[in-house]
Amino acid sequence: MNDFHELRGVKLPDDPSIITPQVKRAILAGRYEKDEVEGLPKFIEPDDRVVELGAGIGFISSFLATQLGVRSVMCVEANPSLCEFITRAHAANGISNVGVLNAVALSNSQSPGTSTFYVREPFWSSSLDPKPDYVKEVSVPERYLSEILDEFDANVLIVDIEGGEKNLFDGANLARVQKVYLEVHTRKIGLRGIKACFDHLSALGFAYDQRVSRGGSVLFRRIGRR
Repeated sequence: MNDFHELRGVKLPDDPSIITPQVKRAILAGRYEKDEVEGLPKFIEPDDRVVELGAGIGFISSFLATQLGVRSVMCVEANPSLCEFITRAHAANGISNVGVLNAVALSNSQSPGTSTFYVREPFWSSSLDPKPDYVKEVSVPERYLSEILDEFDANVLIVDIEGGEKNLFDGANLARVQKVYLEVHTRKIGLRGIKACFDHLSALGFAYDQRVSRGGSVLFRRIGRR
């Protein structure tokens, strides 16, 4: 048995507790995060400082570091088991410029404390929503998104948080962020939720970039002042 799977130049540890059969099939078929990863080279620059919310198994952060030469990435992941896996994935790829934070990001309209996170299989179905059935629940510290961005001096934000995007940007301070790459989950938040998310980003000075967006992976760019 191979110790690793390789996808687009990134090594992923073959740990059956995380890389379950459904996940393995997606990786071997090249489907895993396909739309998202094909969009990244179209707008990412090596000197970008990227915060990734919902880092999963560390594939996107590893791709950014090894294939696109991004100088610094911060992974934010709610599932503590995935945080440990991400660290192993980064080590397997010889990456030292990527950090990992176990937390749930909040908008400024909420008060931080702890969140109950519901873990499911496959891991990408895990979320803050208790429905449908879950394998276990874990308590996760909450952090303001604005604080995470400021502390890391991020100019790019990548978001894939299984419906948590609905109100994430409500009152958020994204003053230094120039690009937001967002995976939308219509089946989780519906059309009203998508509208709320897009409206919040529009109010913060971002516009939809059709040239990069594909499927559920949507790029927003900050509009410069004339």
